[in-house]
Amino acid sequence: MRTILVIVLVLVVAVAGLGFYLEWWGFSSSRDADTGQKSLHFNVNTNKIKGDTEKAKQKLTGGSKQAKEKPQEE
Repeated sequence: MRTILVIVLVLVVAVAGLGFYLEWWGFSSSRDADTGQKSLHFNVNTNKIKGDTEKAKQKLTGGSKQAKEKPQEE
């Protein structure tokens, strides 16, 4: 049971890191000059996520079609 929890935790951290690296999500902060309060915002870029997943789908399907169409040369 403990091993499963460690694996799940590693996967969550890996996905979070990958999403941050690919700019699918991120953090930003701002400060109100009048009150001096700071705020932290979590941003999700859904357009970037959709675009990257479409590119990956096209690359995967296009690569399999090319492999079927080209006979291997010896």
